[in-house]
Amino acid sequence: MNHIKNNPVIIIDGSLYLYASYYAFCNLENTSGKPCGAIYGMLKIIDNIFKKYKNLKKIIIIFDSSRKTFRNKLFKEYKKNRSSMPDLLVMQIQPLFEILKKIGIKTLTIPGIEADDVIGSLSYQLEKQGEKILILSHDKDMLQLVTENINIFHKKNNCIITSEIIQEKYGIKPKEFIDFLALMGDATDNIPGVPKIGIKTALFLINKFSNIENIYNNIEKIKSLPLRNAKNISIQLKNNKEIALLSYKLARIKLDIPIDIKLKDIILKKYCSKNTFQIFKNYFFHKNKKNFYGSCIHNIFIYYVDIIIYLK
Repeated sequence: MNHIKNNPVIIIDGSLYLYASYYAFCNLENTSGKPCGAIYGMLKIIDNIFKKYKNLKKIIIIFDSSRKTFRNKLFKEYKKNRSSMPDLLVMQIQPLFEILKKIGIKTLTIPGIEADDVIGSLSYQLEKQGEKILILSHDKDMLQLVTENINIFHKKNNCIITSEIIQEKYGIKPKEFIDFLALMGDATDNIPGVPKIGIKTALFLINKFSNIENIYNNIEKIKSLPLRNAKNISIQLKNNKEIALLSYKLARIKLDIPIDIKLKDIILKKYCSKNTFQIFKNYFFHKNKKNFYGSCIHNIFIYYVDIIIYLK
């Protein structure tokens, strides 16, 4: 993350890392035997951000709404393969939100709107105000948001994804990633895509025609392209045009969601309260020393932890 200059606004894909933290630390319990792994994991992520950005001032965490969105209306099977939130994770949501509020970190959930759309709209809103944005996510859908001023930090690969990196790896522009996903589909979100079109074919077509609209405007040319099974691919595209267009709508992150948040709303504020320690102690922190890095930078808090790990 040190490659980004002029400390950017940090936008965290909260729902993604909430689940990742839960499964990474699923055996963590507090001294009362209650689960705390998701909370612990989220705080570790925030801790790492503070370590990278010594003067971090602007940070917000975006979470999914529990309600269905317009995509579910467009396609009933959208994300149907996702299981409901585990009860042991549900138990940690309210404590996590309370802790984040106490340490001055803004969170945002908009009913009926996916986190991706909130992140996209907020990023572009802040970019128009002259801000540099760094989105923490390893969801490939987010690659379509990348611009000169909006980058993605891929925590798993420990790298910052720029337009140049996307061009180098995939040979397409970030905005073309929507068309790419629409053609090949996305099993994670259950976006269907065009049957029998995989990564190589999708990339070839996007490189040749840039987007789905141009592909269908030149559909008769495809069967004569130097592409394996070009004739069959042309037939697949013709027979599945509606699915391709639907997949595009499902894959495209909205950039025009009204978000009533000003830059000043996400600037970290110093927070000192005699109740802060008790909050951590009540949920899962007690006894052993651990310094949360953010407290050193922003004088927010110092707390002590006692995490008991129960191995299955």
